[in-house]
Amino acid sequence: MTIGIIGLGYVGLTFAIAAADKGITVYGVEKEKRIKQSLAGGQAHFFEPGLDDKIKECMGRKFFCVEEFPRDVQFDAFMITVGTPLIGQTKEPNFDYIVSSLKAFRNVYSGRELVILRSTVSVGTSRNVVLPRLQEMAEDSGCAPMIAMCPERTVEGKALVELTSLPQVVSGNSPQAVKMSHKLFKQITSKVIEAESLEEAELIKLYCNIYRDMNFALGNVLNVAAQTFGLDGISVIRNANEGYARSNIASPGFVAGPCLEKDAYILMNNMQEGKSKDFIYAARRFNESLEDDVVCWVERKIGAPAQEKELLLTGMAFKGVPETSDLRGSSSVYIARKLKDKGYKLRLHDFVARREELQELNLGEVYDDLNEACEGIAGMLALNNCSRYHTFHFTQGMEGVRILDIWDCCDELKEREERDTIGNMLIEEKI
Repeated sequence: MTIGIIGLGYVGLTFAIAAADKGITVYGVEKEKRIKQSLAGGQAHFFEPGLDDKIKECMGRKFFCVEEFPRDVQFDAFMITVGTPLIGQTKEPNFDYIVSSLKAFRNVYSGRELVILRSTVSVGTSRNVVLPRLQEMAEDSGCAPMIAMCPERTVEGKALVELTSLPQVVSGNSPQAVKMSHKLFKQITSKVIEAESLEEAELIKLYCNIYRDMNFALGNVLNVAAQTFGLDGISVIRNANEGYARSNIASPGFVAGPCLEKDAYILMNNMQEGKSKDFIYAARRFNESLEDDVVCWVERKIGAPAQEKELLLTGMAFKGVPETSDLRGSSSVYIARKLKDKGYKLRLHDFVARREELQELNLGEVYDDLNEACEGIAGMLALNNCSRYHTFHFTQGMEGVRILDIWDCCDELKEREERDTIGNMLIEEKI
């Protein structure tokens, strides 16, 4: 098969390379200069284990990065993988990127090709937003457009493994659309699940992430509940789970990133008012509230902003396990913005995130070396769970430095009285 992909971001590029590696010819449209230059050098513009090696193998053979789709190529399908951002305070999904992406294949679309939506969207978007526009594009062809919703399901840090091992959900607006989408994904993974409708596939994607969001919210709620009794929430949860098969309470911590911070709002966008919507909203808002709790900890333990009170924020990517360089939707970034707005002087560090992307945040001086970043600081906030913290050796004395080790990862600092984790950072505060 030959497919065209619109958008070579995280979702588009990982799928493109996984498909090319399985013998599918892939043309990916990309206009951003930075991304094109990176790919031309055989590298992704983000960190993903194994991806760069596969890019070098596939580039120019089965994978082609182009500014526009060639007219002399017969495509079987086009795949839309662009993002669905939320709009300001209303947090309504913005489908402009999806609508605009249709222009990328307008000149090579005959109406016979399958159009696959892999972006995360509100229920009904494939049928009510994308399909009518495809019908307009195919009006003169006499063809009935085929559209499939085939949601992305991978976790960052394991994308290439999961694309070829996880069951892939497909759907379509016609039996032929379902058949074609099944054929494509069967070349990549061994198990393909056919959803009953476009809407079912859309909801599956949203609910899988909301299920995780709400599970994490339960762990965060219980962590705070433990602290109302003067107990360490991390300790309570760990001991509750130890060897007890019926308890798998999530560890407390931030719940964000490019998917989990948005998908609840995308679902609620056109969901009927009622108990279910209220429940989903409450869980999402509770997880978001942890960022303000960290700011309160800084104000309480470090004090008001002052020139000599520099703060180090390490762990800026939205998660540490599996490792990723992704700063999108990161609670660490949101916390840094809130602290800067209050007047704190910040230093930033991350083991994996790209230096230039951290600098573009314009939130503080960026350090490559964690020990250098620790020199002379008043406080350190370790904000993600990167495994490198467990074995990191702090050459700086760290005497008098207030430490918030959110995920309890900095093993060398565990005995310090000045150190808190998410399990006890609220104990001294009126809750």
